[in-house]
Amino acid sequence: MRILVLGSLPDHVPGANQPILAEHAPLFRAGRALGWALAAGDFRAIIGSSSQRTIDPYIFEGYAEYCRENPSSQRHIEIQFPVDAANPGHEPRFADAPENLHVMKIENYADASSPHRWIVSHFAALRSADLLIVLGGGVSTRLLGAYAASNKIPTLAIREYGGSSAEVFLLARHTYQKAIPRLGERPTRETSQKVISFAVELVKSKPRSIHSYFLSYSWNDCPEADYVEVLLRRFGRMIFRDEDRVMIGHRIPRQLEASIQEADTFVALFSNSYNASQWCPSELEFALESQASGRPDRIVLIELDETKPPLRAASLLRVKGNSREHLDLCVRRMIEQE
Repeated sequence: MRILVLGSLPDHVPGANQPILAEHAPLFRAGRALGWALAAGDFRAIIGSSSQRTIDPYIFEGYAEYCRENPSSQRHIEIQFPVDAANPGHEPRFADAPENLHVMKIENYADASSPHRWIVSHFAALRSADLLIVLGGGVSTRLLGAYAASNKIPTLAIREYGGSSAEVFLLARHTYQKAIPRLGERPTRETSQKVISFAVELVKSKPRSIHSYFLSYSWNDCPEADYVEVLLRRFGRMIFRDEDRVMIGHRIPRQLEASIQEADTFVALFSNSYNASQWCPSELEFALESQASGRPDRIVLIELDETKPPLRAASLLRVKGNSREHLDLCVRRMIEQE
């Protein structure tokens, strides 16, 4: 699940060098705690600005903290930011990520001279997110939150830190079946996990009608998996992705099995690394077994190199994907054959 997190100092104006006061500390503590909880739940956060006046770097710190405490786990975080050909210098600079935190960067075209370039990038990120979480915030938070809530995009507005999130709460509260757990002045990991669980329920309550894909891949092939995901999301498709590589033996977790069975299409990015993995062949085998019961509807092998697939998979739809041009063609072909 991909969760866009948006927030900042109350009434924040980008570039205005608004002073950071002691009263803002609870907001930033909440960002760090939520980042840790998102990482603990194996969700992917989407963030953007590295300004200390926004919630984004604190979400990043929470992910990094979880990854350092759990070095055998592997997590993903996504950074989307505005850029154009004339001035590509807006890439945010975050602290160094631990080796087990994969940072995926996506550039969104937006005129660098425009004061609204970050809002343009935020809307691009929202288009591909499953959920929006807002806390604190100024104009950007108000605009995106109002748009999301009005267009039935699951939106969790945490109003206890003030800012425009309190206004967004009034628009989204009809979707909440119970009270949002409070984070408080000193958020704990336990309370932040309760908030994230509340957010997940919002997403589950939304009906799904678009074609969905499960991406199975080796950690060594993350760049190719990132590229395929970006292409599929540009076509408006839903993506399930195995982002936690901690498994016992060859048994894949039940939560992962459920995601494979929920997807319309299972996509294996097949390579020598995939074939040699302790878990990837098990995912493919489970998909083949589950297909006999009707889900997933189809299984596709995108061959990243010349490694031969197992005999049982030889009859599946197989397409070459050993270059970006071929990956583009693969995705278009999959979309056309849905």
